[in-house]
Amino acid sequence: MVRVISSRLGVAAVCDHRNLLGVRMVLLQAPVDEAKFFEAAQTLAQGLSQWCLLIIGGSLVIIVSTSYYRPKSPRVRAAYFLFVPAWLCLAVSIYEGIRVQRSYVAYLVGSRQGPNIQLSNQIAETMADATRKQILSLQAALGFVGLWLLIYVTWWIVSGQHGGKTA
Repeated sequence: MVRVISSRLGVAAVCDHRNLLGVRMVLLQAPVDEAKFFEAAQTLAQGLSQWCLLIIGGSLVIIVSTSYYRPKSPRVRAAYFLFVPAWLCLAVSIYEGIRVQRSYVAYLVGSRQGPNIQLSNQIAETMADATRKQILSLQAALGFVGLWLLIYVTWWIVSGQHGGKTA
């Protein structure tokens, strides 16, 4: 028989009574420490935002750099327009990461005034929503960059252009 004995921030403490060979065992799953939850969400958002900035910087280097082979065909060069929606998605991802970090600061300020379950739950919902949006927009951006990479690698393999770096 499983019975919920406490619930907070969507994490339940569960009391599980099992009878193994006539011996009654009680397993207790404690709720996650609230401060660790908020800190982990903030750390994840910060790491994802850093990856977004790295991807933006790397894609800008690809466009500005002259040290790699570039397609001469305007049709293949049009694939570079895939960076625009990728950058927009990365900007959204960074924005959502900032929302998570602002929520963490709100939690820290709110926790100084004493425990407030309703406020903590509201902040946790905001953080979960922003984290979900941050991850989804990062995945979309990686999809656009991946599509560009697929087009570029296909062109590089199929084209007869060898040794012709273009500026």
